[in-house]
Amino acid sequence: MKLSPFDACASFIALSAAMLAAPAAAQNAAQADTAEAVPEGVGLDAIVVTASGRDKTQLNSAISVSSISSDTIQAIRPTSEAEVFRAIPGIQVAGTAGPGGNSNIAVRGLPVATGGSPFVQIQEDGLPTVLFGDIQFGNNDYWTRFDASVQNIEGVRGGSAGTFASQAPGAVINYISHTGKQEGGYISINRGLGYDETRADFRYGGPINDTMYFHIGGYVKNGRGPLKADYTVSDSFQIKGNLTKEFNEGRGYFRLNFKVADTQEPNYTGAPALATITGKKVTNIRPYPGFDGRDASNYSIYNQDFLIYNREGNLERVKMDGITTQAQSFGGQFHYDFDGGITVDNNMRYTSMSGAFASPFLNTARTSSVLGSTVNGSTVAAIRYASGPKAGQLFTDTYLDNNVNVRTNISDIGSFANDLTLAGKFDVASGKLTTRAGLFYMNQKIAMDWHVNKSLRELNGDNPSQLDLFDSAGNKLTQAGTSGYNNNWGECCARDYDLSYANTAPYVALDFDHDQFGLDGSVRFERVKASGYAIGGGSEFNINSGGVTIPAITANGVRENLNYTRSYTSWTVGALFKATPNITIFARTSRGGRFNSDRQTLGGKIRNDGALCTSSDIGRNGCTADGVTPSVDFVTQHELGVKSRGDLLGGRFTMELTLLKGNFKQSTFELSATRCPGGAGGCVIDAKFKSTGAEFFATYRNGGFSFTGNATYSKAKRQSAGATSFTRSPNLPDLIYTASANYDFGDIATLGLAVTGQTSAIDDGGFEYPGKAIFNPSLRVYPMQNLELGLQVYNVFDTFDLRGNGGIADASVTPTVIGGAPALGRTVSASVRYNF
Repeated sequence: MKLSPFDACASFIALSAAMLAAPAAAQNAAQADTAEAVPEGVGLDAIVVTASGRDKTQLNSAISVSSISSDTIQAIRPTSEAEVFRAIPGIQVAGTAGPGGNSNIAVRGLPVATGGSPFVQIQEDGLPTVLFGDIQFGNNDYWTRFDASVQNIEGVRGGSAGTFASQAPGAVINYISHTGKQEGGYISINRGLGYDETRADFRYGGPINDTMYFHIGGYVKNGRGPLKADYTVSDSFQIKGNLTKEFNEGRGYFRLNFKVADTQEPNYTGAPALATITGKKVTNIRPYPGFDGRDASNYSIYNQDFLIYNREGNLERVKMDGITTQAQSFGGQFHYDFDGGITVDNNMRYTSMSGAFASPFLNTARTSSVLGSTVNGSTVAAIRYASGPKAGQLFTDTYLDNNVNVRTNISDIGSFANDLTLAGKFDVASGKLTTRAGLFYMNQKIAMDWHVNKSLRELNGDNPSQLDLFDSAGNKLTQAGTSGYNNNWGECCARDYDLSYANTAPYVALDFDHDQFGLDGSVRFERVKASGYAIGGGSEFNINSGGVTIPAITANGVRENLNYTRSYTSWTVGALFKATPNITIFARTSRGGRFNSDRQTLGGKIRNDGALCTSSDIGRNGCTADGVTPSVDFVTQHELGVKSRGDLLGGRFTMELTLLKGNFKQSTFELSATRCPGGAGGCVIDAKFKSTGAEFFATYRNGGFSFTGNATYSKAKRQSAGATSFTRSPNLPDLIYTASANYDFGDIATLGLAVTGQTSAIDDGGFEYPGKAIFNPSLRVYPMQNLELGLQVYNVFDTFDLRGNGGIADASVTPTVIGGAPALGRTVSASVRYNF
């Protein structure tokens, strides 16, 4: 990975700051690291800084908010960002898509109709990494990585998430960086045992003088991964840093931030499995012979690169390298407390970002469904191995993998964001009234071209070969397992687009705080300007690929030129009762909107003049569907919660419990055949959803023992288009939970155990898959001051856990063949860490 001039400059600045601070005398490293990780207030006394007024503790905020420390996250042993999110109550995600991302992130029983996280925004230091969470082939979990630079993660669900942030009516997840105000840091190396993966994390920060301090941190990762690919699938680094200058005796500060990231991580698309089915119950799930998804995938040395038909009209060889990202960002934060209770805050960031998505999707099909079928105008008479030790031999297995090789080039997903807030706090009657006004602006670029090839490969987890098809005369119908370029899902998905969405959002808030109660309300006025163009696929044509005639589609079809603006309003009101100094009760109701961005394109919803289609436009002006109504999805939520802290059995506890009720209606584009009726790609999914449930979060400390746990319970229901009643929502368990317990034996060792699990869930066909739990023990020993040796085990019992995301592949046989994405099997790693 090469450094650009920007990378080199950013690194030079950060290293220069580190050199300036290096002469400072080092404090005890373990104490310094702990001091930096713990803010002025901890637990329910911590000031909420995410999607809020930034002036209240968690206990006295009438919102559902949790703060997860970096130590707690590390104890959970997450294998991806999605598993980090499972530590936040209210967030519902399987966490089996792999470290590259592409997870479906639901919140509070409000499911993901297609993909991504339509109602959840991921932020870094208070600003979104991408404006929309469900960008096609650009989900928000691609662009953020938990590493040593992160001090804690705050999750705000519902309520103010929709009025203090744009496009986030469900939740805001904010990665908050260390600042270096307290000197300290560490360097650690984690190495897989029994598999090839090495990761190094580092951070260091401290004062430069009495009014300046800095921090720099990040990670480097390389290897073939725990699913044991036979080529490098992980090759990543990230560096984040900041420099803070305080002035006027601490009344204000200015902070410069930067990030440089170049990541390559795999995206896992599942594995076959065997199961017993009784009615709609799926039980006795176990690995498929030759393909155990706990420690294998369909990444293959025989498919580590493949051909696409590019927009220049040429065949181009590209890598099968999972999800790749390149990001360079810099920004600034300003804060000042003026006389008279007036406060100004401004947060700005410019991001240059691009990447790619390359993955071998998996689908199990009978070989007999291909033999005798018509492919490229001829009848398939034989299937042969296209590569590997059996190249040229007849393929006779019962099943094969007939899903796509996909490559999407993400040429630009950069952005500019700025959030300016002016607040005033005044004495009114027997309380304090805080008025707040702000202006948020973000311009989000989305430029991509899609290449979705029809592909065949054998169904196994040990370097599966591509499969070629032949007619009865021995003529080859495919090339290296590819039977079509850019045409797997038809003309819908050979698309190019270069889009821009400018989101301007003024917002206002009032907050009255009394010794016994609090009242607040806020309103956000969203205005999104869409511009740019999108081009769909045209008609098929034939090309010569190594002497074989293969059909292809390119982006020369329908063109849409976007030129429209959509405005809408989000609001929330809440009340808090301070029952005792240690117990508060709150209630809140809210209605938040989220804009449907790139998924609106190429669906007949844009008029010829670039405006959104209305219902009266259908059948004319290039319109085949209403575009105004589905352009914004609204979420209505009601909450009733209690927060408490106190003494228990000689220790201290905190507890948060929130009862929930919510609903929304969504109309969105689905690109693949995964969720579309009839197995055709490129459909619009319309549905209504509603949910009731509860969130729970608790901590407990007693001497050397510590515990953190969360649970989300929801009864989620869906009413599909044309249906008259609600039924159980697919892919969402009723209960999902994560917990972590540790016992610290002083300066000798720390023993830990983390668990994450869920109850059953159903698939789109209504089949119910059992829920399971995964246990992750860990041991850290301290042979000398500042040195830590660790041993971590993920899924110690090697549980085969699909986490509810399955599907029936072949019900005609016993045992039934199913598909799904299991959690990683037993994975052991060793680590060494030095604190300073």
